[in-house]
Order: sequence, then C-alpha cells, then structure tokens
Amino acid sequence: MTADAARAEAAERTRGCALCGARDATPLFEKAGWSFVACRACGLVSLDPLPTPAALAAHHETSYRDGGYAGFAAAEAVRTAIAEDRLARLRPLAPGGRWLDVGCSTGAFVAAATAAGLAAEGLEVSSVAVEAARARGLTIHQGAVETFVPAAPLAVVTAFDVIEHLPDPVAFAHRVRPWLEPDGLLALTLPNFASVAARVMGRHWFYDAAPDHVHYFTPSTIRRLLGEAGFVSIAVHAATKPLTLDYATEQLIRMTPVLAPVARALRAVTPRPLGRLLWPLPIGEMLVTARPS
Repeated sequence: MTADAARAEAAERTRGCALCGARDATPLFEKAGWSFVACRACGLVSLDPLPTPAALAAHHETSYRDGGYAGFAAAEAVRTAIAEDRLARLRPLAPGGRWLDVGCSTGAFVAAATAAGLAAEGLEVSSVAVEAARARGLTIHQGAVETFVPAAPLAVVTAFDVIEHLPDPVAFAHRVRPWLEPDGLLALTLPNFASVAARVMGRHWFYDAAPDHVHYFTPSTIRRLLGEAGFVSIAVHAATKPLTLDYATEQLIRMTPVLAPVARALRAVTPRPLGRLLWPLPIGEMLVTARPS
C-alpha cells in the first residue's frame, strides 16, 4: 500500500457520520466480516469502517464482470420491467426536458425513456456496463458524478439503487442539485432500513449487502439528507419491484445463503409458467422524489 493510499484509508476510518458528522455510533451487527453501526445523533446506518473509494470502484468493476451485478445485467426481461415501471411512476411528475440517469448500469432505464420519446442519457462509472449500454445505441457518459458536468440544465435526474453505494451521499446530493431546472425533479430508489422486510429479516435482509451498500437509509434520514442539500417537496413512497419468482429466488439464494433452502423449496413447488411471470414484490425499497427549489 502506498503512503497516499494509507492516508486515505486512515481518513475513511476516522471520519464521523456521513450525514451529520457525529462520532457516536451504536454497533448493530456484523455480516460477512463487516460491522454495521447506527449513528446515535441522526440514525443513519453505515458500515464501520467505510471501504475506501478506490476499493469500492474496484469492487463494482469486478462485480460487473463476474459478480452479483453480472446476473442482474443479464436478466433482460426483469431489467426492462423495472425500468418501465419506474418510468410510468415518474413521467407524470416530470417537466419537459432532458433526463439523465445516474448510475445507469447497462442502460435499461435510458432505453425505456428513449423508446417513450424522451431525451434521455446515462452516466455510469463501470466500463463494462458503459460498453454494453453503448452497444444498444444509447447515449451514455462514462465517469463519476464528482467530475461530470451536463451540457445543459436537466428536467429530471434519476439515481436508482445508487445512493446507498456512495461513501459521501451528501456530496452527491449537493452535486446534482444545480444540474436541475428550477422545476426539475430528482428521483431516487433505495433500500428502506425501516421497512417491514428489513425489520422481519434483521441481519439476513438481502439489502444488508456489504460492501456493495455502505449506507442504509430510512425515510427520515433520506429526507434530512435531501433537505440539507437544498431540496424541497421531498416525497417518500414505499416501492414494489416487478420481479419474476425465478429471478427473486436466485437472488435470495445468492444474497441470503441462510434462506437458500427455503428459496430452493419455493422454486421446486412453483409451476414453471408462474416462475417466469412478473410480480410487483414488496422487498423493502422506497421511491423518493424532490425538487431543487
């Protein structure tokens, strides 16, 4: 490890809560070698210590090649259904203008929005995902939020299943707010640590997935984050996700090994046609929308 890398890692280990800066956290549990803690001041749940940005970037790139994201990227019908569902929910709220999907992966949402006649582009850090998205003829920018500058003001910025991955989610919110038109819309989806699924499953909840997810929000903590970044009209809604039972059970087996026997038994007794149908499953996500002013 270089001296610069060592200093960066030490800084990550000693900084306070990513939301409020407090340095007083309650240990919750350990999973897969990672410690989950809750800030006593604001309630944000995070990994402690946080992985460094460099470690996270390497992990996500590997995941797109041969890890967990590879399976999701290959599930074309599921990705398309999720994208179309999200677009249907957001389009009535959106002003006219350009859309940018941050963390667009292989471009399912950009494709759905473009097919609906919208001017939509994507932003993605993974070179593997960008290559796949561009092969579909989509306009995708490779890079990070920290260095990206849109060519013109945006009507809508979406970030689906993104903010929970970011070491500094506050910086993300501050960064994207000026990109939006005054009547623009920010839309996020993210796991809800206060959801029924999270409370019932405890540490076995599939979204307690370190180091993929480094922060775990509730409606109150995501409202606080966006409010302090200058957003208004913040709305939080429980969100279902259209998934096939085949896909859901495969992901449950991969992400929650303790429940693998249950998932395999469910798959064994489910008729094959039913296993391939899409169902709006309540798996503990929330859809959050906000305006910049």
